[in-house]
Amino acid sequence: MITACMSIWPTLTNINSVDMRNFIFSIILLWSLTAFSQVAIAQEKVLTLSEAEALLEKAQQKYSKAKDAYRKSLKTGEETTTLKALRSASREVGRYRLEIFKVHKRDFLRERAELSDEEAAEFFPYYEELQNKLFRIHDDAQREIKRLLRSKEPVSDAEYQAAVAKKIEAVQEEAQVQKEYYERFLKILPARKIVLIFDAEARFSQEMMRTKPGKQGNRQNLLQSLKNDKK
Repeated sequence: MITACMSIWPTLTNINSVDMRNFIFSIILLWSLTAFSQVAIAQEKVLTLSEAEALLEKAQQKYSKAKDAYRKSLKTGEETTTLKALRSASREVGRYRLEIFKVHKRDFLRERAELSDEEAAEFFPYYEELQNKLFRIHDDAQREIKRLLRSKEPVSDAEYQAAVAKKIEAVQEEAQVQKEYYERFLKILPARKIVLIFDAEARFSQEMMRTKPGKQGNRQNLLQSLKNDKK
């Protein structure tokens, strides 16, 4: 299965434990955002690293100002408005941190699959579009599961059965969406390169799961493992 929330590296020497921690934080944050479900289904614009970093810098400046405003508002009793602005700014920071990580993953997939500039330019907008669709499919089902598990009121068996049915529908919809996109990918790339992308995604995800953010040496271990695995 193509991983729904990840994307490539610009240079394999740029990832670090902070990137990893920020990515995980961003995933958790974005999973809770209803705003994410409003992402356009139209072909996605693929940001370059410099574009994503510039947007993140602006978002961080906005967040810093919002945080200062919120702290000041605590003394005046007007924190409701400033808290809303702070949360909005925090979501924006999380979104662009995720975009930077996606750039890193795209570069890793591109290297592993040996994509030309022309192939990458045509393939990745559709790839990102697919990831967003898969995210939304699973997010809808997962949100219902979380609602039931967090409910303080008794949950009926019928509600649990409905949640199971919704999860099954999500899996079926995911398979159909992937089939449609894979057929489109085959018009852009030879089948061999698509298989290489599958392999790169699997390796990337495995190393991400094995690497614990925040510990010394994890950056080098992850990068070395990814490089050594290129057979």
